[in-house]
Amino acid sequence: MSAQMITAIIIIAITCLLYIIDKLPVAVTTMIGLLAMVYSGILTVNDAFTCFVNDAVLLVIGMVIIVNSLIECGMGDKIGHFLDNVAGKNEKLFVVVVFLLASFVSMFVTNASLVAMFMPFIATVAAASGGKITKKHTYLPLATGGLIGGTASLAGSTAPLYAQQALQEAGITMGFFDTFPVAICIIAVLAVCYWLFLYDLEVKWFNFPETQDGEDTKKEVGKGNTRNEVISIAVLIICIVLFILQPYFMKSWSLGLIAITGALVLVVAKCIDGKLALRNMCWPALVTLAGALGIAKGFQKAGVGDLVCQWLENMGSVGTSPLFLIALFMVVGYVLSLFMSNGALTSMLVSVAVPLGVKLGINPMPLAFACVFGVSMAMATPSATTTITMVQIAGYRFKDYFRFGGLVGVIGLCVSWVTLVLFYGLL
Repeated sequence: MSAQMITAIIIIAITCLLYIIDKLPVAVTTMIGLLAMVYSGILTVNDAFTCFVNDAVLLVIGMVIIVNSLIECGMGDKIGHFLDNVAGKNEKLFVVVVFLLASFVSMFVTNASLVAMFMPFIATVAAASGGKITKKHTYLPLATGGLIGGTASLAGSTAPLYAQQALQEAGITMGFFDTFPVAICIIAVLAVCYWLFLYDLEVKWFNFPETQDGEDTKKEVGKGNTRNEVISIAVLIICIVLFILQPYFMKSWSLGLIAITGALVLVVAKCIDGKLALRNMCWPALVTLAGALGIAKGFQKAGVGDLVCQWLENMGSVGTSPLFLIALFMVVGYVLSLFMSNGALTSMLVSVAVPLGVKLGINPMPLAFACVFGVSMAMATPSATTTITMVQIAGYRFKDYFRFGGLVGVIGLCVSWVTLVLFYGLL
């Protein structure tokens, strides 16, 4: 193990300790971790701070401005009244519906796009509901549904695509919905859990104030402006359509570019005041998102992932039971994904799992899927995935991710392990 690897692990450990102690704001702790990566020489200044103009950061900035414009033009009241008639005063029902809808839509739309699409609607409903619907109880289930639904097909996230590539190199064909049986079992179990106890835990644990959108702009713009309403809705619809089409027809356009362009159109059209939009921006969440991306880059650059892959190869020669190997790749993927980029980590793990399965005479498909679902269940830290970090604008603290996200992730891991074992007849 090189000195750089040891340093990276120490930095991650100290950062996590600061998160747990919870004496500093999450954004400050994240920046301490990022600067430690720079001062230790693991990352250059450019490597670290280019993350602040990362596509995910631009996506959040653009969507927050669009959300505020929708709220200030009066759409929040209209959407809120409609959903109030559908879900009534039952926030638990609303949360379960959002989770299931996000899980379904993310099978065909990338999960980051899905969260960006749904947050404006949830924010407007929350703003118009008089406290009956809250973002803090809905945003995390939205991100969770997006993450899990994204594993159900080859269109929702990059993790299944890496598995398909590794299996193809081994001469095994993976279909568009081959991961669907496992994903749908996780979705079904978690939907029941949300109804039975997870929502109640949210109410108990998320004991922080609800964040507010557009308080300053309300005084300036007011409500019921038909012109602004039409323009804001048109911009949102165009952004959603472009989010859906982008992976297939406009790969040179990033999601962040689309969102920022939409936000600028609203500012230029005077649907929202530019200065007030920046004043109301969720800066702590943006700093956390950018810093977490930088820390993940440093963790990967230090070579910790490569070291773990070597260890997995050695472990594969010792424990040849499929049940053991599925659990091993799943747990390792889960733990490392709390600090590393999902795509890069999945690529590394499946490049070990598939050849190892072929070598040992074990069906490599459940091993590859173990990597996919292990990585995708990581929700216990703000830096786990871009999707999870995006919803921090609802005000989530580290302990909220750790307790609630960790519990949801463990449930997902258990269900995915049982489903893989039973579905592939490995008992």
